[in-house]
Amino acid sequence: MQASWTTTEVDESRAKTLEAPLGISPVTAAILTARGHDTPEAARAFLTPTLAGLRSPERLFGMDVAVDRLARAITDGEMIFICGDYDADGITSTALLITFLQSAGARVACHLPHRVSDGYGFHPSQVKEHAQPAGARVIITVDCGSTSFEAVEEARACGIDVIITDHHTTGASLPDALAIINPKQPDCDSGMNDLAGVGVAFYLAVALRTRLREIGHWKTGAEPNLKALCDIVALGTIADIVPLTRENRILTRAGLDMINRGPRPGIASLLTASKANKENVDAEDIAFRLAPRINAAGRMDHAQVGLDLMLAPSQVQATPIAKELCRLNTHRQTTEARIFEEIATYINESPALLDRKSLVLAKNGWHPGVLGIVASRVVREYGKPAFVISVDENGVGKGSGRSIPGVDLYTALSASADTLMRFGGHRQAAGLQVMGSRIVDFHRSLESHLTETTSEQDYITAIVADARLPLSAITPALIDELETLAPFGEGNREPLFIAEDIQVLSTTEVGRNHRRYILAATGNTYLDKCMAIRFNHPGGPPEKRIAKLLYSLRWNRWNGGKSPQLLIHDMEI
Repeated sequence: MQASWTTTEVDESRAKTLEAPLGISPVTAAILTARGHDTPEAARAFLTPTLAGLRSPERLFGMDVAVDRLARAITDGEMIFICGDYDADGITSTALLITFLQSAGARVACHLPHRVSDGYGFHPSQVKEHAQPAGARVIITVDCGSTSFEAVEEARACGIDVIITDHHTTGASLPDALAIINPKQPDCDSGMNDLAGVGVAFYLAVALRTRLREIGHWKTGAEPNLKALCDIVALGTIADIVPLTRENRILTRAGLDMINRGPRPGIASLLTASKANKENVDAEDIAFRLAPRINAAGRMDHAQVGLDLMLAPSQVQATPIAKELCRLNTHRQTTEARIFEEIATYINESPALLDRKSLVLAKNGWHPGVLGIVASRVVREYGKPAFVISVDENGVGKGSGRSIPGVDLYTALSASADTLMRFGGHRQAAGLQVMGSRIVDFHRSLESHLTETTSEQDYITAIVADARLPLSAITPALIDELETLAPFGEGNREPLFIAEDIQVLSTTEVGRNHRRYILAATGNTYLDKCMAIRFNHPGGPPEKRIAKLLYSLRWNRWNGGKSPQLLIHDMEI
């Protein structure tokens, strides 16, 4: 994918108004201003998020009906059955509600679907084969259910009330459930559309705790501290790649605080097994260490393994589960690499494919659990929207798609709906089901839509750095300030800087395709040199001088100490 570098345009006068009241540098003030926190009050709220800043759960449509029914179920001792999803968001959502409901004295059971044999979503089979035999009187779906018309009807026929909690895009009509709590449904004007499934589940717990307080339920037992559940919320929120703004920022910051104070047994064991930096766990540790291993359960085996880890009462019980998740993740990595190599070979042998506006790649028997990850890798490598489809023995293809910033995948699928059996998703990620015999028709329709609706500019990624920052301007105080902007992720990326004309003092190859640098910090009164790392280096001889550098700046913590480190994203030599 082509990329161009620019820097953010900032209203310098507005940025200046932040410096003195907040005691911050011009660099940090400019970043805050560019990201919309352009008054001292807004910037201060962003820098110091607290749970008190969460909007009321009453703003979520359907919440009052849901908590009334659940309070009655708890009081009357009815069985509450949770139907989740097989990814990290679904697993954490399920774990959160089980933990909270049990603390409230509820009778609770659950079922997570198998990715291959059950597929995504809430299905009638979950009602007939799991919820009804368990004696359920109420079903709560988490991270799914907004399009599960047949399953809701099955539950109604069995005399079971259904409460849907979800965050996925809904259709024009909704299932006839007792209550639907989904910030994206047409009747909801909460403004909380960016919540992950686990965030919606957390809001249900908040509202239910309040309702139970109102009816005197907690007089006979300790009222649970919901901040203690924010570690689960942080894991699921970061894993689902939703914007880390507003509620998500508040909940994630609180969750990371809980993890760093003393993680629950499952998270502690997974931190150890994944060799994460336990001195200061951040969003990156969750995104690249913990979340892939939780997701590996649903991808390569069964999501129940991930749920067992989250609910493990001790590290003795959690440790073998964490090791199993690491094994499954390794299996996932090798499976993903094999499929990607097959795709890369195919494209190398058929270079005309790269003249198209999209890539649709299909084969019998590809492992369905890794298709989305492979699609993401194809997009990164070739700079085009991509679908990777596995066709089963019945001739049915199930696939995952990923996109580039300039192309709305869900809209593209909607335009090709007549070639598909079913589809769903978001702007940047989607899933589909298609007959193998119609994959060519689907690709032809997709290409037609993209030809009509996109331009060459949509395929050029504009990398917008936050500022030009020469290495001479790096200070410990600035790095401390940049840390207050965390957690970083979707919607709140780590700040990017551009520096020019840098002398390379030395380079060292580390790991596989990584390169470590020592860079001259000419003119810096604090440092005479800077350590830097570039992951997935494209190869070539060691650089002696860098004409232009795109980097982020952070502390590298190790063995109780810390030192400045540049993370290199790109360079021109």
